[in-house]
Amino acid sequence: MTADIHSTSDSATVLGIQIQKITAPEFVEAVLRMARDTQRVWVTYVNAACIDRYFHDAEYARLVDEADLVYADGQAVVWASRFLHQALPERVNAGDFFEEFCRKCAERGIRLFFLGSKPGITQAAAARLKGMLPALQVVGTHHGFLGQEESEAVVNVIRQGKPHVLVVGMGVPRQEKWVASHRSALEVPVCWCVGALFEYVSGQRARAPVWMRRAGLEWLFRLILEPGRMWRRYLIGNLVFIWRVVKYRLRRNR
Repeated sequence: MTADIHSTSDSATVLGIQIQKITAPEFVEAVLRMARDTQRVWVTYVNAACIDRYFHDAEYARLVDEADLVYADGQAVVWASRFLHQALPERVNAGDFFEEFCRKCAERGIRLFFLGSKPGITQAAAARLKGMLPALQVVGTHHGFLGQEESEAVVNVIRQGKPHVLVVGMGVPRQEKWVASHRSALEVPVCWCVGALFEYVSGQRARAPVWMRRAGLEWLFRLILEPGRMWRRYLIGNLVFIWRVVKYRLRRNR
């Protein structure tokens, strides 16, 4: 993490990963502030599945460690931080506040570019948001299934659009690796990795009811909707995450 963006005193260390102690409103203001800064930064998140990936993918782990701001997207990470006496304030999930973020972008003239998901999803997300916020400047959209040649062409399109924030939703770890590979050429103040956000914003995927989100049960809602795809991630992955956290605390208390 870049020291001049935030100090280590503002971060928690969960299983060796430095995660910003930040609330959703503070996160929104931080991204808006960085969007107007001359320093180029990139932002990503971690949840229980990301942390499992962190311990199995050395390149992804390095990129998370190098990110300028890492936030807790999963409630399990917040609970783990408290169990480990690191106390993150809350879960920061882009799906909960992205419309408010876009409203503030529209008010402040912050330009966005949406990159990710299957063809048509980012366009649908942009159309929905611009329908609610006519002043919102989404200067371009593109799907996230890119080969090397197409990536180079998209980088040129992004540079021509001059966005302040590039919102990248390709899933972990592809989005982080794509940003790392092209960041120097993008000339964008903020690259923000957001996972499946565009699918929710566009209405292509349903979100859990608010009460389930507040209770930390959004994973259960996704498991019910897509058991064949999600059972390993949540039934096995969550148990592995709990095991890691308990083992980490026991080892530290010796």
